[in-house]
Amino acid sequence: MKTLTRIWAIVLKEVLQLRRDRLTLGMVVGLPLAQMLMFGYAINTDVRDLRAAVADAAQTHLSREFVQTVANSQVADIVQSVERVEELETLLRRGDIAIGVHL
Repeated sequence: MKTLTRIWAIVLKEVLQLRRDRLTLGMVVGLPLAQMLMFGYAINTDVRDLRAAVADAAQTHLSREFVQTVANSQVADIVQSVERVEELETLLRRGDIAIGVHL
C-alpha cells in the first residue's frame, strides 16, 4: 500500500509542476498530438503489388477461379506457379516472393 501512496505523491507533484511550467505542458501534450496527426496522414497502410506464387494441387474450377481473383486484385502479383508445396516454401525462404498460396 505504501507503494501506491508514493506513486500518487509523485503523480501529484508532476501535475503541479506541469501546471506551473506551460512550455513543458505544451511539449508533453502537444508534441505527441502533432506526431499522431502527421504520421496518421503520412503513413499509407494499403498493401499492394506483393510478389506471389501459387501451388494449385486441387486443379478444380473453383481453385482456378480463386487464383484468377487473386491475380486480378491489386494486392498480389502472381509471378510464378509451382507444382509442389516444397517449391513454394523454397521461394518464400529465398525471398523471391512475399506470399505463397497453396490450394
